[in-house]
Amino acid sequence: MTIETKKEKNINKKYGFLRKLLAYTIPDSQKLKIIANMSTLKTWEQKQTSCPTFETRYEMYDFIQKKYLDNESVDYLEFGVFEGKSIDYWRKLNQNPQSRFYGFDTFTGLPEEWKNLLADVPSGTYTANGKLPEIDDKRIMFYKGLFQETIDPFLEKYQPSEKIVIHNDSDLYSSSLYLLTRLDDIIKKNTIIIFDEFGNVMHEFRALEDYCSAYQRTYKVIASTKDFYQKVAIQFDN
Repeated sequence: MTIETKKEKNINKKYGFLRKLLAYTIPDSQKLKIIANMSTLKTWEQKQTSCPTFETRYEMYDFIQKKYLDNESVDYLEFGVFEGKSIDYWRKLNQNPQSRFYGFDTFTGLPEEWKNLLADVPSGTYTANGKLPEIDDKRIMFYKGLFQETIDPFLEKYQPSEKIVIHNDSDLYSSSLYLLTRLDDIIKKNTIIIFDEFGNVMHEFRALEDYCSAYQRTYKVIASTKDFYQKVAIQFDN
């Protein structure tokens, strides 16, 4: 057991007072947290090697398909489907009959408020009114509900393909962190993950950083859009 000296007690007392003062004077503002953490994305950028950048996400998808998949069979898992535009594009992009496409969404909009710098997005936004996309392709299967309700039952029966692409368009930190941690067992070397709202430092970006720190994962950036990493594709090294 360590015994505090008189000097240490005085220092701890001063720090305690300072922490209490800051807690009372600085508001608990998500916008302040976003501003304070914006520089972390720039620091992250400086650690990355150069990668191809594209004007649109669809150009980025084309590049990934051509360079990393080459129409081989793939398991494509999309989290945050909304009206199904991305999953529809991917199933047209990869015509291999052995490919499988899985879409996860509540289809009733965001489950919680999505706090952003310029404007907060209310829960329920991006609702498809509970309707699943109507896409005529037997390779596609949709899972309706919160990730906390659908991922575990899916994983119990899922036999992963050699190549996996995970598309995260769930926007929220809580949703992103949950799916990354629950999918850790199937995220292997060379697994590709696409983030659709990566530029929001307090949500998808933060979730990836926290996941990699906790699970000791490393990756390289293989593609991004030109709007300062709003949409990013990574490939895991381990």
